[in-house]
Amino acid sequence: MRPPTALVLAMTALGYVLLVATLALGLARARRERGERSGRRGWAALAWRVAETVLGGWAVLVVVLLGYYYGLADLGGGFLVGGLAGSAALLAIALPLFALASWGWERAGARRRAAGRGGRSR
Repeated sequence: MRPPTALVLAMTALGYVLLVATLALGLARARRERGERSGRRGWAALAWRVAETVLGGWAVLVVVLLGYYYGLADLGGGFLVGGLAGSAALLAIALPLFALASWGWERAGARRRAAGRGGRSR
């Protein structure tokens, strides 16, 4: 049985509003932090920012999964468990790889900056 067209449109609009609200909150936070110069720095700040981003993104995903499960699809309970477990597994794989790639990118940038100044990097 297909859901009514009005329900599909309402769920799509809700998803769009959720996405735009998340982006707006992130932009407002970035502007606020840019104005503050006495913020946290170092590894603790990086770990906090990464954890905040990962958990916030996962929470948005959970809301989308629940909205799809209850609002549009008539699926069994295995769908929710699979969606939550699958996204958690993806985070467990992608987060370390992303951290490694970011670290390499920063190291390469530091080398380029040092070479541009005529100095040697170690």
